[in-house]
Amino acid sequence: MSRLRISFAGGVFHVTCRGNNRERIFLDDHDYKRFRSLLRKYREKLDFRLYGYALMPNHVHLLIETTRRASISKIMHCINTAYAMYFNGRHDHVGHVWQGRFHSGIVDTENYLFEVLRYMDLNPVRAEMVRRPEEYPWSSYVRWALGKKDDLVDMHELYEAFGETDRERQKVYREFVAQRMEEGVGQRDPMLTKSIFIGGEDFQSRMIRIYGEKIWPKYRQLLSRLYELRNAAMVE
Repeated sequence: MSRLRISFAGGVFHVTCRGNNRERIFLDDHDYKRFRSLLRKYREKLDFRLYGYALMPNHVHLLIETTRRASISKIMHCINTAYAMYFNGRHDHVGHVWQGRFHSGIVDTENYLFEVLRYMDLNPVRAEMVRRPEEYPWSSYVRWALGKKDDLVDMHELYEAFGETDRERQKVYREFVAQRMEEGVGQRDPMLTKSIFIGGEDFQSRMIRIYGEKIWPKYRQLLSRLYELRNAAMVE
């Protein structure tokens, strides 16, 4: 399903990129900082908005909104190519850095933006690298939850509905993430990671109507399976 690539200006995409053979793509702090600098460079050059990120040792999660300047494919091609060249040069590495093409899912912004962001923020906890998301230095959690400065992160207008002040909004977001931690973060939600349309059934149906036969024959079976997996996880 990763070969299906739909992009449009104003779309919000949950992007996942994995290291080749699930190998590490960040070997030290310098690597993490370099990837952040590339995000900053191409965010300015290609005029996209970055709502969240989680840089894990062997994979990356990004939450990107595109504009007319560049498609999600162009954005990720620029970032991943530049980082691969840097990584191979610095670490005397030969071969592919990334495992095939990146995966991108179009997000139902109104209903699922913060679901995806919460999922990303809890990745380090889910991987048992830290006990709490604020302990991990390479994600956007502290910007949303604690108000710490991060010039990479754009704040979505929906965040305003969380409260009248920044402190109130931060508290609501912390509680939102804490709720999932209390429920248990071990279960991965396949709808947030494998679907090309991330949203409820109404959103799925609307996207299928828009894109029609281009995606429906290949997507129907996967979509059915994703709902089965999600429903099974909820029962557990």
